[in-house]
Amino acid sequence: MFSAADIDTGTRFLLKVFSQQWDAAEQRGLPRAQRVLDAGCGVGVIGICVAGTLAQGAQFHVHCQDRDELAKIITEYNAEKNSIPPELLSAHTEPLLGSPKAPRWDIILSNVPAKARKPVLADFILRSAALLNPCGWALIVVVNPLADFFRAQIPQLRYEERGPGHTVFMYGPAAHEGLWGGTQGRRGFLGEYPAYHRLRGDYTMEGITYTLDTIQGLGDFDCPHGTVQVAAKLTTRFIREKAGFARSLLIYEPGQGHFPKWLKEYQAQDQKLDGSSGSFRWVFSSRNILALEASRYNMYPETVLTIPGIDLSINQESLLSALEPGSQGYDLIVGFPQFVAQTDRLIPLWEGIRGLLAQGGVVIIALPASEAERFDRKKPPGFNRLGDCKRHGFRALGYVFP
Repeated sequence: MFSAADIDTGTRFLLKVFSQQWDAAEQRGLPRAQRVLDAGCGVGVIGICVAGTLAQGAQFHVHCQDRDELAKIITEYNAEKNSIPPELLSAHTEPLLGSPKAPRWDIILSNVPAKARKPVLADFILRSAALLNPCGWALIVVVNPLADFFRAQIPQLRYEERGPGHTVFMYGPAAHEGLWGGTQGRRGFLGEYPAYHRLRGDYTMEGITYTLDTIQGLGDFDCPHGTVQVAAKLTTRFIREKAGFARSLLIYEPGQGHFPKWLKEYQAQDQKLDGSSGSFRWVFSSRNILALEASRYNMYPETVLTIPGIDLSINQESLLSALEPGSQGYDLIVGFPQFVAQTDRLIPLWEGIRGLLAQGGVVIIALPASEAERFDRKKPPGFNRLGDCKRHGFRALGYVFP
């Protein structure tokens, strides 16, 4: 996660300026802010500092949001470590500024992610200004190379302070109609957040061509990742050899949606996939809410259940609850795990697979070749390897649990 080793200088600078502006508002006798949004909370530093020092009155609440489920869990953990109760601070997995539209915020704080592309950053300014209460204000910190860009986007600039590497901007509310719903003729997530749309393209894997809309903030917008390509190749082998084996399908870390969209098109062209004209029960799980939104958008009109989750073992209960009543597990699990540095989640990954896979079910895991080798060595008793596909430094492994 961002700045995992220490509190970054941008956040420190933002908190310094925020403290000064809070004191100035107190001296002027302005009403105390009650509803605070920490947008892109990371491990929760900003929200916890605000909740831990400035809370006053029963209505005061800090709403922390991040697109990463791990950020949500760690923010909750850090709040508990600092004796901050859930009624004072809550954490949520949401798109940036993507909390329900009905609330308006007294204060919005954000260390704006520099890696976001300019359409998303411009949308952030307009959207945040529109979400402020009439007396509300936003305070953001950005890296200095982007300061001129942000300054040009802000409609109601109230204050600016420049430091060695970062600039803090303070701005007030501004009405911006038409930000939400039905824009550019798109539905769902991209109708709500059109600035996230990157491009629409045609892609081909294993002789199947499909169309995909890619979004900002995720990779694989120009071509499917190498892990996706080897997983598709191995999947076609299973389809040919084991017709009709899958009814319920779990895709772990689906990214932009290349694999499920390809499989949907493959299914449409080869009814041997499930032995009838039926379809999968699609369930997607990811740490990244943007991946779930992109994949669900691209699978329309299929019904897709999306479950934010850290991994298959920690979130096993919620993933099992997504199955149809009476089902004992998933017939097919396809995973593209992204391991956290300095952690070893291989054994828990296998434990999650075993707890989620139906008897006779198939699991396909695609990884960089070096990680795939380690994953295979941790295979618990009872799993039989059915297939192995290597290409350009990536490897997909397939197993069955009899």
